[in-house]
Amino acid sequence: MKTHVKFVKIFFFFLILLFFLACEEELYSPVPDVRVNLTIDLSLQDADLIPTLATKTFTKPRLEIDRIGFGGILIINGYSTNGEANLFAYDLACPVEANSSVKVIPDDIGKAKCPKCEAIYSIAYGTGMPESKSKYPLKSYAVRKIGEKKYNVLN
Repeated sequence: MKTHVKFVKIFFFFLILLFFLACEEELYSPVPDVRVNLTIDLSLQDADLIPTLATKTFTKPRLEIDRIGFGGILIINGYSTNGEANLFAYDLACPVEANSSVKVIPDDIGKAKCPKCEAIYSIAYGTGMPESKSKYPLKSYAVRKIGEKKYNVLN
């Protein structure tokens, strides 16, 4: 009976040790957390975001209550399965550079590129994952539908 208890203790010790050794390093964005609060209205001033893969950048608040993150906000109408807008939001600051004045530039095929380090990010599916020259994804923000054609970007 004593060997059974000893075996169980050793088994759990190795199980816990394996758990800690098997965990991958989590990568946190070097882009600092800065408040974000922006309203997108597809029926008015943001109607240019309606086509799939359309992008828009915000580097200055439009209203006094707007908060645009660290380097500004990049919005893309990414791929959708239901035909409705599928908006994704990212901080414009390149996570490799972590400088508010170094901003990624979106293209028309669902990618964004840093002009300084040349890192490329996938933005069409809402991940912001790096495709080259970066181990960090773009910092992403939540987009919530608040009306028929109104959305709120926040963190």
